[in-house]
Amino acid sequence: MLIVAGDITAEELKPRAEKYYGAIAQQPIAPRLRPQEPPPQAARRVELKDERVRQPNWRRMYLAPSYNSGAREHAYPLQILAEIFGGGATSRLYRRLVVEREIATGAGAGYDADALDQGTFSLSASPGAEVEMATLEAGIEDELKRLLADGVTAEEVDRAKGRLRASAVYARDSLQAGARAIGAALATGQTVEDVEQWPARIGAVTPEQVNAAARFVLREERAVTGLLLPKPSS
Repeated sequence: MLIVAGDITAEELKPRAEKYYGAIAQQPIAPRLRPQEPPPQAARRVELKDERVRQPNWRRMYLAPSYNSGAREHAYPLQILAEIFGGGATSRLYRRLVVEREIATGAGAGYDADALDQGTFSLSASPGAEVEMATLEAGIEDELKRLLADGVTAEEVDRAKGRLRASAVYARDSLQAGARAIGAALATGQTVEDVEQWPARIGAVTPEQVNAAARFVLREERAVTGLLLPKPSS
């Protein structure tokens, strides 16, 4: 698949595409074997220490549905959840851990919505100077408990929608961004219409849907937690 954007017509593009790609011999496509992640049964934890580490890091990843796999009705709400909980300096995690408690130098969340199979919802943070990793992790756990107990507010959802839809508008300033979005969608089974309808679908998400997605994904047995720590030199 070739996606091209810019000041060019199909008539101009065709001979160039044939010149550079036409000589590539086609090969039979072998059946794709896609091992699937087994249903998670228990929380997992990985700790890595290395002498080269200067900034410790805490990360947690939850197996999550995507546009293409799993409980797909949660995909758009999870994008809003990631924005509310860890999408920049105004997010819950950053405001609480970095600004108010000053136990982290950075904190955020992310969500892989366009994975071909199931995606991941991730959290990450780095402790401040002289802050123990256990203290940072406890702070994150507190915010997760608060999120699951109290949920998100309608105001938070509206602000997150505005930021996400604004990012889609700003992406139109780049020739590369639009082509990349369409190419990624087509490569993972979506359509051009899915890309064009994304702002409207984000705009239709309700706080109840965001809270349902949070309860579905942010469960202990779905999580893998990783710690990157410095190792004292011998």
